Amino acid sequence: MPRTATYRPDIDALRAVAVLAVVLFHYRVPGFGGGFVGVDVFFVISGYLITGLIQKEMDEGRFSLRQFYERRIRRIFPALFVMLAAATLAAALLFFPASFARFGRSLLSTAFFSANFEFWREAGYFDVGADQKPLLHLWSIAVEEQFYLVFPALLLLIGARAKAQLALTVAAVLSASLIFSIWSSRHASAAGYYLLPSRMWELMLGALLAIAVVRVPTRFKLNGIAAAAGLALIGYAVFRFSHSTLFPGAAALVPCVGTALIVAAGEGAALTRVLRLRPVVFVGLISYSLYLWHWPIYVFARAALFRTPTPVETVLLLGLSFWLAVLSWRYIEQPFRSGNWGWPRQMLFRSAGLAMAVAAACAAVLIFGEGLPQRFSPEIRMILAEAADHEPRIGECFGLTAEDVRKGRLCPLGAKVQKASFLLWGDSHADALIPAVQSVAKHAGRAGLFAGTDSCPPLLGVKRADTAKCAAFNDAVAKIATSKGIREVILEARWAKNAEGTSFGQEPAGRVRLYDDVSPGRTERETRDVFYRGLHRTVQALSRAGKKVVLVASVPEVGFPVPAYLARAKMADPDAKLTMSAAAYRERQKFVLWALAQMHRRYGAQVVYPDRVICQGDTCRVALNGRPLYRDAHHLSVFGAKQLTPLLAQVF
Repeated sequence: MPRTATYRPDIDALRAVAVLAVVLFHYRVPGFGGGFVGVDVFFVISGYLITGLIQKEMDEGRFSLRQFYERRIRRIFPALFVMLAAATLAAALLFFPASFARFGRSLLSTAFFSANFEFWREAGYFDVGADQKPLLHLWSIAVEEQFYLVFPALLLLIGARAKAQLALTVAAVLSASLIFSIWSSRHASAAGYYLLPSRMWELMLGALLAIAVVRVPTRFKLNGIAAAAGLALIGYAVFRFSHSTLFPGAAALVPCVGTALIVAAGEGAALTRVLRLRPVVFVGLISYSLYLWHWPIYVFARAALFRTPTPVETVLLLGLSFWLAVLSWRYIEQPFRSGNWGWPRQMLFRSAGLAMAVAAACAAVLIFGEGLPQRFSPEIRMILAEAADHEPRIGECFGLTAEDVRKGRLCPLGAKVQKASFLLWGDSHADALIPAVQSVAKHAGRAGLFAGTDSCPPLLGVKRADTAKCAAFNDAVAKIATSKGIREVILEARWAKNAEGTSFGQEPAGRVRLYDDVSPGRTERETRDVFYRGLHRTVQALSRAGKKVVLVASVPEVGFPVPAYLARAKMADPDAKLTMSAAAYRERQKFVLWALAQMHRRYGAQVVYPDRVICQGDTCRVALNGRPLYRDAHHLSVFGAKQLTPLLAQVF
């Protein structure tokens, strides 16, 4: 917001708090696990400032949509498209084809301010991590711009002078959006996070502050108390929230109400006078450019290093982010916003359209050119191709629901004989095993079925906190597994992640919480107990039904994306070899291997150990004759799965 009589440096200071929370969260600085709420602080501020500006101009009879969008272009476009140009060059140098094509899709959506739709569409079980998406943070700018396509029209329709009617309308939209946000955070989390309907209430909260001219009275220093309470709420969210917080939903009320209290407290509050220190306000002034640059810098640094930056490197990257933000603010933002470049309005709109068209054209080249693989040698392209070497029917056979199971929508495996006599049951690791099971069953003249869905280990009576479908899905599968005609039931899953509740290697931090009717599974010990009870319950039920139970032990988790790492290693040294520690595998699987052994001892379940093929001596292979055995950090490729065929032959 320009420096006018209504300029409030305390709001720039609040911007500084928001952007620093986001940056430190993104850079994985310890203690800032909830720093993502800085975006929500921005939304409330933005709704307040823009609504106040539009109202003032409407009251004075000089509001123009054309002028409004001209200001938005001057504010958003120049710094954004300069950053996009730099990011495209960096991606061309550092990204392999699949990542470069994915960058192209996000570039295309960003050019038309629909990045939130693209990242919502991408969100899913096999989606790559956030730290491989340099434009991911731009979803929030897309949400804001979509809001400003519709909100001015609402103000014009009702009229600025009809304050009561306008306030009631905004309050109604706010309430509806908040209700949807609470619902979607539980039932459609990706949509709830990325899309405008579940975020609109945050902008509307700021708008309502401006429309109703909400001010906390200074009597008894109530404004000071409100400001302190607001900062405490934001601080609580920043320091206490984490990846496991159900968000946005009701949890977003904490930082948003905190922001509203600080804004309503006004400049007179003692706390806001402290916040208005010049260094803090300056960070607020450069907050837009800092927000634009900090995340691509981190992502590209990680791509160049092929690992998470060290603490020292993180500090250097933070310094680089601030330096580029200052340059962007001084030499791009300020000149364009002040109009010092002297471009006429028509020229400004044409230039904005041209920037969008050029970005879209570059994106199209990357998308239709499949990430320009010609940049790499045939050997490197062959290695990278393994990332897409998944079981070919994964789209049809995997990700089933309980209803799919009840209606018999299970994929057939093995020989084309009339009656299925075995069942493969599990999660995505079971799906990855299909090529080996298919080969063995076909050779044995046996037919079977596959029942698999994401994030659901075959553990009866067990629920996972991060997905609601597992219990019903497993109950439905159990009816088929215990039915007449099924002789063998093969169980496979990413056992250790469920038993330990922890991620592995370079996976994003987070905890899997298993729970059942006996325990909420809040601690590691409780999670293991729930896991063991579920495994025992499942094997016991199958054994009592007269089934032969085959437990496939965990495939060794590698902890890094094998095709990309192997390709990078080969580019540096043609003779490079990658391995992982067998001791690390055994330590990770210690409890699981004990639990599987108990099932063998108590019920005679057959245990198959993939590590006996993949691991030799002190190391586990991640490639064979230069070809990756894994398509990512822990799923076997089709080539990798086929190496287990002799091991699985004993099943039949």
